[in-house]
Amino acid sequence: MSWRKLRPLIVAFMATFLLIFVTGVAVANNENDIQIFKMNTDVTVPEKQVVTDAVAIGGNVTIFNEGQVTHDALALGGDVILKPNASVGGDAVAIGGEIIKQEGAMVGGSEVVIFSNAKVLFERFGLLGTVYLMNALFSLASLIVVFAFGIFLLLLLPGHIQSITATMHQHPFKSGMWGLGGIVAITLFVALFAGSVFGFLLIPIANLGFAVAGLLGAIATGLWIGKKIIPHSDKAIIPFLVGMLILVIMSLIPIAGGLIILMLNLFGFGAVLLSRVGTMQPETIQKRFDQLEGTIQPSGG
Repeated sequence: MSWRKLRPLIVAFMATFLLIFVTGVAVANNENDIQIFKMNTDVTVPEKQVVTDAVAIGGNVTIFNEGQVTHDALALGGDVILKPNASVGGDAVAIGGEIIKQEGAMVGGSEVVIFSNAKVLFERFGLLGTVYLMNALFSLASLIVVFAFGIFLLLLLPGHIQSITATMHQHPFKSGMWGLGGIVAITLFVALFAGSVFGFLLIPIANLGFAVAGLLGAIATGLWIGKKIIPHSDKAIIPFLVGMLILVIMSLIPIAGGLIILMLNLFGFGAVLLSRVGTMQPETIQKRFDQLEGTIQPSGG
């Protein structure tokens, strides 16, 4: 099936997904429960007021005397503060802050404190600056891991990595479709068999295979980018170094950089699956697709 025929289907799928997502949000907002959500400011629950959820992104959640949050209270970059006799029916979560309970205050669920020492970063750089800094550090650490494994695998299995990269180059659309299909397949597999004995045995193996394929795809992505810059290099390591350097610089671009890297890695992941982990050359893949298309064509012309 050609790209022109598939494009309307993909657009329709994305539009349907967006419609379902928006509708779900609208239904949640039309409920009678009071849900408080604020960004870059504090959330306060007045005395004896009852709300369902209280969420502050870049601020504190403060529940005054005898105020109630029936479900969860979350503060990202701030504290969850319960005044005397205040209560949270669900979980109280403070990310980059603390949970402060005064006399008679109660939390019915879990009290979760994550990165409490990061409060200094939130105060110094603000919410967006701290999120950007943490994202940049995480991306940098991930790329260092990919770089280390990439050098090792290029020395150990150069033919497999080269085959994956060539598949990504010669069959980009098919690689992207296989990447999407692989993510959908692993998601459905985990959802269907989670909680069963069969799933208990095979889900860890499937997740490990998914992680290995993702790592190989990221390595191939770095090499593919490097070969775009240095197409005539005799050794694969030099283009790989250049490609990883470009990915590091790209990861520093807020939001867009991470999305671009994620999309590129999706193609790399699909190329791993399409090339059977680098055991099939792009020419063989093309021949198999040609044979498949020939078998499904109607004999009547």
